This record gives sequence, C-alpha cells and structure tokens, in this order.
Amino acid sequence: MMKLIKGRKYNTDTATKLIEYKIGLGPKQVLFLKRTGEFFLFINDEKIVPLKNIEAREWVKGNAPEMYDNIFSEDNGNQKIDVHFMIEKSLLSKAKVAAVDESITLSALIEKALSDYLGAKRDEE
Repeated sequence: MMKLIKGRKYNTDTATKLIEYKIGLGPKQVLFLKRTGEFFLFINDEKIVPLKNIEAREWVKGNAPEMYDNIFSEDNGNQKIDVHFMIEKSLLSKAKVAAVDESITLSALIEKALSDYLGAKRDEE
C-alpha cells in the first residue's frame, strides 16, 4: 500500500518491514522503516501512521523490547552506509578543495561537518 501523508510518501512495498505485532483480537500492527530513516506503522493492512523517531522507539520498547537494540543500536557508529543527496555544485567544489587541504577524503570531511553541526545543535538544546 502506498499513501501520501503531508507530502511524504509511505509505501509498504518499498519500506523495510521490521516488526509484525498482534495480540489476541487486537489490531495487527507492522512497523516499517523507510530508506530515509522514517518509521511508520501499518495497522490492520489498511491504515498508515507516520511515527517520529521517539514514537517508534517507545512503540518497540512496549511491543517488541527484544528487538530494540537491533533497530536502535547506537554502537554501530563505525558501520558505513551509502548515501545519495543533491548539493550545489559550487559547494561540492569547495568541499573537495577543503578535503584535499585537510588530507582527508570527501566522505570524512562531510562526516566531520555533520558531526560538528549535530554536536553544536545538541549544545544549544
């Protein structure tokens, strides 16, 4: 099933099925993870409910706690994934020059920039 909610696409055929949960006569709930990192529930094969990360964490803790570490493990920081995104051509050129100046790869420069940015955001909160 595919549904657009607030301009966001949720598709059970392309998202990763993480957990299927049902107790007794209660509703069947399936937790999915989109490739963008967003979570959603598919309820009774008919309703899609987007979840914030914290809501997905709480849902897993309450319904499948044995799966929590597999899904939300923080200790896999060294695991690399392939990411694709669009940036301005001039910004990419500047980033390449900066990476060469620092004697690091472009990927390492982007990781450092994101880490620094996210660290600064945490400090503001």
